[in-house]
Amino acid sequence: MSPAVDILIPQMASADATSNHTRLIQEMLEEKGFEVRIVVERRTRADSSTIPIEKWKGDARVSILQHSIGSEVAQSVIRNKSPIVLNYHNITPASYFQAWQPELARSVERGRQQLSQLASLTRRGIADSEFNAQELKGLGIDDVVVSPVLWQLGGRVGQPEQDKSEVSKEGGTVLFVGRLAPNKCQHDLIAALAVLSRFRPQSRLVLVGDASPPQYLLSLKGLARRLGVYGRVVFAGKVSDKDLLRWYQLSDVLACASEHEGFGVPLVEAMANGLPVVAYDAAAVAETVDGAGIVLSDKRPATMATALDRVLDDEQLRIGLRDRGIKAAQRFDISVTREQMWIALKDLVEARV
Repeated sequence: MSPAVDILIPQMASADATSNHTRLIQEMLEEKGFEVRIVVERRTRADSSTIPIEKWKGDARVSILQHSIGSEVAQSVIRNKSPIVLNYHNITPASYFQAWQPELARSVERGRQQLSQLASLTRRGIADSEFNAQELKGLGIDDVVVSPVLWQLGGRVGQPEQDKSEVSKEGGTVLFVGRLAPNKCQHDLIAALAVLSRFRPQSRLVLVGDASPPQYLLSLKGLARRLGVYGRVVFAGKVSDKDLLRWYQLSDVLACASEHEGFGVPLVEAMANGLPVVAYDAAAVAETVDGAGIVLSDKRPATMATALDRVLDDEQLRIGLRDRGIKAAQRFDISVTREQMWIALKDLVEARV
Protein backbone atom coordinates (compact mmCIF):
# COMPACT_ATOMS: atom_id res chain seq x y z
CA MET A 1 0.00 0.00 0.00
CA SER A 2 1.34 3.44 -0.92
CA PRO A 3 1.94 5.99 1.86
CA ALA A 4 -0.37 8.95 2.20
CA VAL A 5 2.45 11.51 2.17
CA ASP A 6 6.04 11.69 1.00
CA ILE A 7 8.15 14.66 2.10
CA LEU A 8 11.14 15.28 -0.14
CA ILE A 9 14.17 17.17 1.16
CA PRO A 10 17.84 17.15 0.06
CA GLN A 11 19.12 16.12 3.49
CA MET A 12 17.95 15.92 7.08
CA ALA A 13 20.43 17.79 9.28
CA SER A 14 20.55 18.62 12.97
CA ALA A 15 19.98 22.23 14.07
CA ASP A 16 18.56 23.03 10.64
CA ALA A 17 15.27 24.94 10.43
CA THR A 18 13.99 23.19 7.29
CA SER A 19 14.88 19.73 8.63
CA ASN A 20 13.15 20.47 11.95
CA HIS A 21 10.16 21.82 10.01
CA THR A 22 10.02 18.56 8.02
CA ARG A 23 10.12 16.41 11.15
CA LEU A 24 7.32 18.43 12.72
CA ILE A 25 5.12 18.04 9.62
CA GLN A 26 5.78 14.30 9.74
CA GLU A 27 4.87 14.12 13.44
CA MET A 28 1.70 16.17 12.92
CA LEU A 29 0.44 14.00 10.05
CA GLU A 30 1.34 10.74 11.79
CA GLU A 31 -0.57 11.86 14.89
CA LYS A 32 -3.59 12.29 12.61
CA GLY A 33 -3.23 8.73 11.35
CA PHE A 34 -1.39 9.22 8.04
CA GLU A 35 1.63 7.23 6.95
CA VAL A 36 4.50 9.60 6.12
CA ARG A 37 7.89 8.92 4.55
CA ILE A 38 10.81 11.33 4.30
CA VAL A 39 12.72 11.04 1.01
CA VAL A 40 16.27 12.41 0.83
CA GLU A 41 19.07 12.88 -1.65
CA ARG A 42 21.80 12.20 0.88
CA ARG A 43 21.29 9.87 3.83
CA THR A 44 23.26 10.08 7.06
CA ARG A 45 23.40 7.84 10.10
CA ALA A 46 21.13 10.33 11.85
CA ASP A 47 18.35 9.84 9.27
CA SER A 48 18.58 6.11 8.57
CA SER A 49 14.77 5.87 8.61
CA THR A 50 14.52 7.97 5.45
CA ILE A 51 14.08 6.73 1.88
CA PRO A 52 16.78 7.48 -0.74
CA ILE A 53 15.53 9.38 -3.76
CA GLU A 54 16.59 6.51 -6.03
CA LYS A 55 13.82 4.37 -4.51
CA TRP A 56 11.14 7.05 -4.68
CA LYS A 57 8.23 6.09 -6.92
CA GLY A 58 6.08 9.19 -6.59
CA ASP A 59 3.08 7.04 -5.67
CA ALA A 60 2.02 8.78 -2.45
CA ARG A 61 -1.29 10.58 -2.27
CA VAL A 62 0.62 13.81 -1.63
CA SER A 63 4.30 14.57 -2.26
CA ILE A 64 5.63 17.65 -0.46
CA LEU A 65 8.91 19.12 -1.75
CA GLN A 66 10.98 21.29 0.60
CA HIS A 67 12.75 23.66 -1.76
CA SER A 68 15.46 26.19 -0.95
CA ILE A 69 18.44 25.10 -3.07
CA GLY A 70 19.22 23.06 -6.17
CA SER A 71 18.89 19.34 -5.51
CA GLU A 72 18.49 15.90 -7.01
CA VAL A 73 15.18 15.46 -5.21
CA ALA A 74 13.80 18.45 -7.12
CA GLN A 75 15.31 17.11 -10.33
CA SER A 76 13.59 13.75 -9.79
CA VAL A 77 10.25 15.52 -9.43
CA ILE A 78 10.89 17.40 -12.69
CA ARG A 79 12.12 14.32 -14.55
CA ASN A 80 9.12 12.22 -13.45
CA LYS A 81 6.65 15.10 -13.94
CA SER A 82 5.29 14.33 -10.49
CA PRO A 83 2.57 16.61 -9.04
CA ILE A 84 3.75 18.17 -5.77
CA VAL A 85 2.95 20.48 -2.92
CA LEU A 86 5.79 22.99 -3.10
CA ASN A 87 6.87 24.11 0.38
CA TYR A 88 9.02 27.09 -0.53
CA HIS A 89 11.63 28.58 1.81
CA ASN A 90 13.16 31.01 -0.68
CA ILE A 91 16.49 30.80 -2.49
CA THR A 92 19.37 33.17 -1.79
CA PRO A 93 20.53 34.89 -4.99
CA ALA A 94 23.66 33.27 -6.43
CA SER A 95 25.41 36.64 -6.71
CA TYR A 96 26.12 36.58 -2.96
CA PHE A 97 28.30 33.47 -3.31
CA GLN A 98 29.99 33.75 -6.71
CA ALA A 99 33.13 35.44 -5.37
CA TRP A 100 33.32 33.22 -2.30
CA GLN A 101 32.24 29.72 -3.29
CA PRO A 102 31.39 29.22 -6.99
CA GLU A 103 30.09 25.69 -6.35
CA LEU A 104 27.50 27.00 -3.88
CA ALA A 105 26.58 29.79 -6.31
CA ARG A 106 25.91 27.17 -9.01
CA SER A 107 23.78 25.15 -6.57
CA VAL A 108 21.51 28.04 -5.64
CA GLU A 109 21.26 29.11 -9.28
CA ARG A 110 20.22 25.56 -10.15
CA GLY A 111 17.59 25.77 -7.42
CA ARG A 112 16.12 28.90 -8.97
CA GLN A 113 16.05 27.28 -12.42
CA GLN A 114 14.36 24.24 -10.94
CA LEU A 115 11.81 26.49 -9.24
CA SER A 116 10.62 27.72 -12.63
CA GLN A 117 10.29 24.13 -13.85
CA LEU A 118 8.47 23.04 -10.70
CA ALA A 119 5.79 25.71 -11.08
CA SER A 120 3.79 23.75 -13.66
CA LEU A 121 3.89 20.63 -11.45
CA THR A 122 2.70 22.41 -8.30
CA ARG A 123 -0.75 21.49 -7.00
CA ARG A 124 -0.38 23.98 -4.16
CA GLY A 125 2.37 26.27 -2.98
CA ILE A 126 3.03 26.70 0.74
CA ALA A 127 5.20 29.70 1.57
CA ASP A 128 6.81 30.62 4.90
CA SER A 129 5.95 34.28 4.41
CA GLU A 130 3.98 36.63 2.19
CA PHE A 131 7.34 37.64 0.71
CA ASN A 132 7.91 34.06 -0.45
CA ALA A 133 4.29 33.69 -1.54
CA GLN A 134 4.59 36.62 -3.93
CA GLU A 135 7.48 34.92 -5.69
CA LEU A 136 5.45 31.76 -6.20
CA LYS A 137 2.49 33.73 -7.52
CA GLY A 138 4.86 35.51 -9.90
CA LEU A 139 5.70 32.10 -11.40
CA GLY A 140 2.04 31.50 -12.19
CA ILE A 141 1.15 29.32 -9.21
CA ASP A 142 -2.41 30.36 -8.33
CA ASP A 143 -3.02 28.21 -5.26
CA VAL A 144 -0.56 29.58 -2.69
CA VAL A 145 -1.01 29.43 1.09
CA VAL A 146 1.12 31.27 3.64
CA SER A 147 2.05 28.97 6.53
CA PRO A 148 5.12 29.82 8.64
CA VAL A 149 7.96 27.49 9.43
CA LEU A 150 6.97 24.94 12.06
CA TRP A 151 9.23 25.93 14.90
CA GLN A 152 9.47 23.99 18.13
CA LEU A 153 10.24 26.28 21.03
CA GLY A 154 11.70 23.43 23.09
CA GLY A 155 15.12 24.16 24.59
CA ARG A 156 15.56 27.34 22.59
CA VAL A 157 13.27 29.45 24.72
CA GLY A 158 13.69 30.15 28.39
CA GLN A 159 11.72 32.31 30.79
CA PRO A 160 12.22 35.93 29.64
CA GLU A 161 13.68 38.01 32.43
CA GLN A 162 11.15 40.58 33.57
CA ASP A 163 13.73 42.73 35.35
CA LYS A 164 16.95 42.20 33.47
CA SER A 165 19.88 44.02 35.02
CA GLU A 166 20.78 47.46 33.71
CA VAL A 167 23.18 47.54 30.78
CA SER A 168 26.58 49.05 31.56
CA LYS A 169 27.06 52.54 30.12
CA GLU A 170 30.28 51.39 28.48
CA GLY A 171 29.22 47.90 27.49
CA GLY A 172 26.43 45.77 26.04
CA THR A 173 26.25 42.43 24.23
CA VAL A 174 24.95 42.42 20.66
CA LEU A 175 23.93 38.99 19.35
CA PHE A 176 23.52 37.56 15.86
CA VAL A 177 22.26 34.01 15.25
CA GLY A 178 22.43 32.26 11.89
CA ARG A 179 24.84 31.17 9.18
CA LEU A 180 27.89 33.36 8.70
CA ALA A 181 27.30 34.08 5.01
CA PRO A 182 27.65 37.01 2.61
CA ASN A 183 23.89 37.58 2.33
CA LYS A 184 23.63 37.72 6.14
CA CYS A 185 26.10 40.63 6.10
CA GLN A 186 27.88 40.09 9.39
CA HIS A 187 30.55 42.41 7.99
CA ASP A 188 28.04 45.23 8.46
CA LEU A 189 27.56 44.25 12.10
CA ILE A 190 31.32 44.29 12.71
CA ALA A 191 31.50 47.74 11.11
CA ALA A 192 28.64 48.88 13.35
CA LEU A 193 30.47 47.51 16.41
CA ALA A 194 33.50 49.59 15.48
CA VAL A 195 31.32 52.71 15.60
CA LEU A 196 29.45 51.60 18.73
CA SER A 197 32.75 51.00 20.53
CA ARG A 198 33.65 54.69 20.27
CA PHE A 199 31.08 55.46 22.96
CA ARG A 200 30.70 51.96 24.41
CA PRO A 201 34.30 50.70 24.55
CA GLN A 202 33.35 47.47 26.34
CA SER A 203 30.54 46.46 23.97
CA ARG A 204 30.88 43.16 22.14
CA LEU A 205 29.34 41.29 19.22
CA VAL A 206 28.56 37.57 19.45
CA LEU A 207 28.16 35.67 16.16
CA VAL A 208 26.49 32.28 16.63
CA GLY A 209 26.42 29.96 13.62
CA ASP A 210 28.42 27.96 11.11
CA ALA A 211 30.34 29.71 8.33
CA SER A 212 29.10 29.06 4.79
CA PRO A 213 31.32 29.59 2.88
CA PRO A 214 34.35 29.21 5.20
CA GLN A 215 36.26 31.92 3.31
CA TYR A 216 33.72 34.46 4.51
CA LEU A 217 34.62 33.71 8.13
CA LEU A 218 38.27 34.47 7.40
CA SER A 219 37.20 37.75 5.82
CA LEU A 220 35.14 38.67 8.89
CA LYS A 221 38.08 38.02 11.19
CA GLY A 222 40.34 40.13 8.98
CA LEU A 223 37.83 42.97 9.00
CA ALA A 224 37.53 42.85 12.80
CA ARG A 225 41.32 43.08 13.10
CA ARG A 226 41.54 46.02 10.69
CA LEU A 227 38.80 47.90 12.55
CA GLY A 228 40.41 47.21 15.94
CA VAL A 229 37.54 45.21 17.42
CA TYR A 230 38.76 41.63 16.98
CA GLY A 231 39.03 41.09 20.73
CA ARG A 232 35.37 42.01 21.19
CA VAL A 233 33.88 39.81 18.47
CA VAL A 234 32.99 36.32 19.68
CA PHE A 235 32.90 33.77 16.86
CA ALA A 236 30.89 31.15 18.75
CA GLY A 237 30.31 28.81 15.80
CA LYS A 238 27.57 26.21 15.84
CA VAL A 239 26.24 25.66 19.36
CA SER A 240 23.83 23.34 21.16
CA ASP A 241 20.28 24.43 21.95
CA LYS A 242 21.33 24.79 25.59
CA ASP A 243 24.21 27.11 24.70
CA LEU A 244 22.06 29.04 22.23
CA LEU A 245 19.49 29.67 24.95
CA ARG A 246 22.30 30.87 27.20
CA TRP A 247 23.45 33.38 24.57
CA TYR A 248 19.90 34.71 24.25
CA GLN A 249 19.81 35.16 28.02
CA LEU A 250 23.27 36.78 28.25
CA SER A 251 22.73 39.22 25.38
CA ASP A 252 21.11 42.64 25.43
CA VAL A 253 19.94 43.00 21.83
CA LEU A 254 19.76 40.92 18.66
CA ALA A 255 21.05 42.63 15.51
CA CYS A 256 20.39 41.53 11.94
CA ALA A 257 21.83 43.24 8.85
CA SER A 258 20.85 40.44 6.45
CA GLU A 259 19.83 41.40 2.93
CA HIS A 260 17.92 38.20 2.17
CA GLU A 261 15.63 36.43 4.64
CA GLY A 262 12.70 34.35 3.47
CA PHE A 263 11.45 34.17 7.07
CA GLY A 264 14.05 34.55 9.85
CA VAL A 265 13.71 31.97 12.64
CA PRO A 266 16.34 33.67 14.89
CA LEU A 267 14.23 36.85 14.87
CA VAL A 268 11.36 34.85 16.32
CA GLU A 269 13.60 33.06 18.81
CA ALA A 270 14.99 36.36 20.04
CA MET A 271 11.55 37.88 20.49
CA ALA A 272 10.27 34.78 22.27
CA ASN A 273 13.21 35.06 24.67
CA GLY A 274 12.43 38.69 25.42
CA LEU A 275 15.46 39.99 23.52
CA PRO A 276 14.98 43.31 21.68
CA VAL A 277 15.52 43.18 17.91
CA VAL A 278 17.26 45.73 15.68
CA ALA A 279 17.13 44.63 12.04
CA TYR A 280 17.61 45.90 8.52
CA ASP A 281 14.39 46.05 6.47
CA ALA A 282 15.03 43.48 3.75
CA ALA A 283 12.96 40.67 2.23
CA ALA A 284 10.67 39.12 4.91
CA VAL A 285 12.31 40.73 7.97
CA ALA A 286 9.71 43.43 8.65
CA GLU A 287 6.91 40.93 8.06
CA THR A 288 8.36 38.53 10.63
CA VAL A 289 9.14 41.20 13.24
CA ASP A 290 5.71 42.78 12.67
CA GLY A 291 6.33 46.05 14.48
CA ALA A 292 7.81 44.41 17.57
CA GLY A 293 11.40 45.54 16.93
CA ILE A 294 13.37 48.41 15.44
CA VAL A 295 13.49 47.93 11.67
CA LEU A 296 15.93 50.16 9.78
CA SER A 297 15.73 51.32 6.17
CA ASP A 298 19.44 52.21 6.32
CA LYS A 299 22.13 49.93 7.72
CA ARG A 300 25.19 52.09 7.39
CA PRO A 301 27.49 51.53 10.40
CA ALA A 302 26.60 54.82 12.08
CA THR A 303 22.86 54.20 11.66
CA MET A 304 23.01 50.65 12.99
CA ALA A 305 25.32 51.66 15.87
CA THR A 306 23.01 54.53 16.84
CA ALA A 307 19.98 52.24 16.94
CA LEU A 308 21.87 49.67 19.03
CA ASP A 309 23.10 52.33 21.44
CA ARG A 310 19.58 53.66 21.81
CA VAL A 311 18.30 50.22 22.83
CA LEU A 312 21.23 49.61 25.17
CA ASP A 313 20.84 53.04 26.79
CA ASP A 314 17.06 53.18 27.24
CA GLU A 315 15.67 50.69 29.75
CA GLN A 316 12.04 51.62 29.07
CA LEU A 317 12.57 51.09 25.35
CA ARG A 318 14.09 47.66 26.04
CA ILE A 319 11.13 46.72 28.23
CA GLY A 320 8.67 47.85 25.55
CA LEU A 321 10.48 45.91 22.82
CA ARG A 322 10.69 42.88 25.08
CA ASP A 323 6.96 42.87 25.78
CA ARG A 324 5.97 43.48 22.14
CA GLY A 325 8.42 40.83 20.97
CA ILE A 326 7.08 38.15 23.31
CA LYS A 327 3.57 38.86 22.06
CA ALA A 328 4.61 38.88 18.39
CA ALA A 329 6.45 35.56 18.75
CA GLN A 330 3.26 33.88 19.92
CA ARG A 331 2.06 33.98 16.28
CA PHE A 332 4.69 31.34 15.56
CA ASP A 333 4.07 29.04 18.51
CA ILE A 334 3.92 25.43 17.35
CA SER A 335 0.28 25.14 18.45
CA VAL A 336 -0.59 27.92 16.00
CA THR A 337 1.63 26.97 13.07
CA ARG A 338 0.73 23.26 13.22
CA GLU A 339 -2.92 24.19 12.76
CA GLN A 340 -2.06 26.49 9.86
CA MET A 341 -0.05 23.74 8.17
CA TRP A 342 -2.84 21.23 8.73
CA ILE A 343 -5.36 23.56 7.13
CA ALA A 344 -2.99 23.98 4.17
CA LEU A 345 -2.71 20.20 3.65
CA LYS A 346 -5.99 18.78 4.97
CA ASP A 347 -8.04 18.60 1.77
CA LEU A 348 -5.16 17.07 -0.19
CA VAL A 349 -4.13 14.37 2.29
CA GLU A 350 -7.74 13.42 3.05
CA ALA A 351 -8.73 13.14 -0.62
CA ARG A 352 -9.54 9.61 -1.76
CA VAL A 353 -7.74 8.54 -4.91
